This record gives sequence, C-alpha cells and structure tokens, in this order.
Amino acid sequence: MYSILIVDDAKDSLLLLDHDLTLAGYTVLSADSGATALQRIENEDVDMVLLDIYMPLMSGLEVLQVIKSSSKTENIPVIMLSASDHEDKIVAALELGAADYVTKPYIRNVLLARINTTFKLVEKTASLEQMAQKDFLTGINNRRNFYSLAKKAISIGQRHQESLIIAMCDIDFFKKVNDKHGHDFGDKVLLNVSEILANVFRDSDIIGRIGGEEFAMCLPQTTMDEALIACERLRVNIEHSKVVAADNDEISVTMSIGLTQLQHENTLGELLTQADQALYQSKDNGRNQVSVYDKCSAVENDPNNSPLITEQQAVDDSTTKDYPGINLSTGINNVLGDENLFEQILVMFYQDHAQDEKKLVHAVARDDISTAKHLAHTLKGVASSIGAMELFQKAKILDESINEQENERYNELISLLGEKLSQVISGIEKNLAEKVDCP
Repeated sequence: MYSILIVDDAKDSLLLLDHDLTLAGYTVLSADSGATALQRIENEDVDMVLLDIYMPLMSGLEVLQVIKSSSKTENIPVIMLSASDHEDKIVAALELGAADYVTKPYIRNVLLARINTTFKLVEKTASLEQMAQKDFLTGINNRRNFYSLAKKAISIGQRHQESLIIAMCDIDFFKKVNDKHGHDFGDKVLLNVSEILANVFRDSDIIGRIGGEEFAMCLPQTTMDEALIACERLRVNIEHSKVVAADNDEISVTMSIGLTQLQHENTLGELLTQADQALYQSKDNGRNQVSVYDKCSAVENDPNNSPLITEQQAVDDSTTKDYPGINLSTGINNVLGDENLFEQILVMFYQDHAQDEKKLVHAVARDDISTAKHLAHTLKGVASSIGAMELFQKAKILDESINEQENERYNELISLLGEKLSQVISGIEKNLAEKVDCP
C-alpha cells in the first residue's frame, strides 16, 4: 500500500488524518512543520503528501515549491489542505504543481476518493511513460530512450574518464526469415533475441531495439576485452538458440556485431556510426561474428588477416583516380587492401544501386514501405562497405525514419540521399567507364 505524508501544524488535524488514512490501509507519516516534512521526504519513501497551506515559519506553498523544484521529488503528488477556500491560494497551489485541493473540515469519503483518483492518475502516467520508453514488441528500450540513456552514460564516462563501449548488432538475413516463415515468426525471433540480450548483459548496461532487426548496447565501465567476451557470448547464445516455427521446425538465426570504444569527446552519433561500420565489416567478412571499429578484427579465429593500409597508401596507390563521396582508405581496407577487388565491388555497386533513388521515390509513391525499407537498409550496408560514408549516413537516416513511420520526411530524405548517391555514381562512371554500362 502507498505511504502518505501528512503535514499540518495542528495536532488534532494530524491525529484525525492519521486515523482515517490508517483505517483506509495507507502507511501514514506525519510532520508538524514544513522543514520536518522536507526532511522526511528526503530520507523516507513518500508516495503522496497531504499539505496544509497555512503554517507558521514555512507555508505550505513554500514547501510545495521546494518539492516541485527538485528532480528527486517533483513527481510526488501533493494534495493541499486548508480551512480557507481563498481562490488565489488555491490557484497558486495548482499552478505550482499541486495535484488537488481539499478544504477542511474534510469529508472522509471525499478525501479518500480524491486520494484514490490521484494515485490512479499517477499509475496511468507511469504506465504511459513506460510505454513511451519501451519497444512495443520486445519490451526493451526503444530507440528514443536508448539514445537518451546512452547519452547520459557517455557524459558520465567522459566526466570520470571511464571506459565505455557502444555495440551495434543485426540479425543476419532477417528479411529472408520473415519472407519464408512470416512476420509472426519474425516477431518470435525478435522476442527471443531480446530475451537473450537481457540475460547476457548486466542491469547497468543499456540495451535497445533501434530498428527492425537492429539492436544497440551501451556498456558503461567496460573495457574492450570485457565487451568482446560479452558480445561473443551473445553471438554464441543466439546461434545455438532455437525458435519453433508454425510447422514445428526449430529455426536458428545468427547475429553480426560491431563494437567501438569511447574516445575523448566522442558523441553518441559518432560512436553509433563507428559501431555500425564495424557491424558491416562483420557482415562483409561472412556474418555471425564480432568486429571492432578501426581494427575490425573479428572475434572468430582469423590470425592471418592482411594488415590494413593507411590512408596515405590508399591515396598513393590511386593517384590517377578520384572517387567523390568515397573514402578510398576505408573502402580498400574493407577488402583487406585488394584494389582490384575493390574496383569489382564498385562495378557491382553501380549495377545494383545506380537507380536506387528512383526506386525509392516510386516505392514511397505506391506506399510500398516494405520495399522502401529494404532499399534504404541495403544501401546503408553497401555504402559503408565501399567507404561512401556520407551516403551511408543519409541512407541510415532514411532507414531510421522509415522505422519510425515519419512519412512526411520520406521525400526530403530521399532527395538528400539522391545527391550523395549521384556523386558516388558519377565517380564510378568517370573512373570505371570501360567496366560499367553508362547510360
């Protein structure tokens, strides 16, 4: 049952309120002054305050103002009590944040009804706030709340110079799972993955679903070695987990994961971009593995990876070629320094994605959001792979907007994406004209 603090300088009022509220089943605390009331609120669990307006030394309005000015106590509901029905005082109390106002002498059943109603409103508000913070399907943090909590954790990590890891993970071939077994089964997979995430990571870690099959983790006070162990445990648990389909087949999925570590003044956006790049490195290397940003060394045993080339080496090796919108060092590093293979990938990118802007426009015009989502999500991955990071960012923003059903933004975001895509395509046409069929 709830605890209620009654605050009144009149001892007879305290005794009567204590009696009536105790009979109603509430835990009752009492204070005969504003100062005592604030001390009890600071040191004890208080769910509601019944506060007399007229008290010596510190008035009820002054106590109310202190309660509502503190982030620790501002959400405690306060019902004002007074023998006066002075309109200005009532209005002032309500404007300061009082939940209700009851005149003395009070009618017992009326007071209890108002208390009950106030608690129901508190419960309803808490429920709505919880719904606004949680993903509707999985019950873990949604994207907005993950961002909010992660930003706070990053700020604390920077202030105390503590290690912090951001991880991004994506269920491999999830679209094929949905297409083959249906969206209801896809939802079961997402729920299963969310449960494994919650079991693998600590209560102090922040996990969230930030897209269709995309999840993110913020791991405060965690070294990279510790994060690699946890994420490898996550990967193995998901790989070995089975979800029963409608035909009673037991289906397993895998997950690709990318990690990055907080450095100096990184923002959350920068860290998510880095983790996303590492995630797509995991996918490019065969999926079902964990990679680290920059080094991008998969957790799976692969000690023979070629060393990554430096940006200057990439520039030196490609002095005769200019690819606007593409970071050559990133793109060539993604194929372990093989420039010929990189050019083949650019040709495939041109063949598969040169018309993506038109396809997106047509999909949105037909209200075919599933196709638009697939186009944006796929383009995001391949843009990262070839080092087209500005295009990657535009595709990522569009992908997230589609996830959030921000319909009014689609055309604007597609246009911005199209500008970066055209820049990349023009560079490929200029340098690889003999290998692509230019229009």
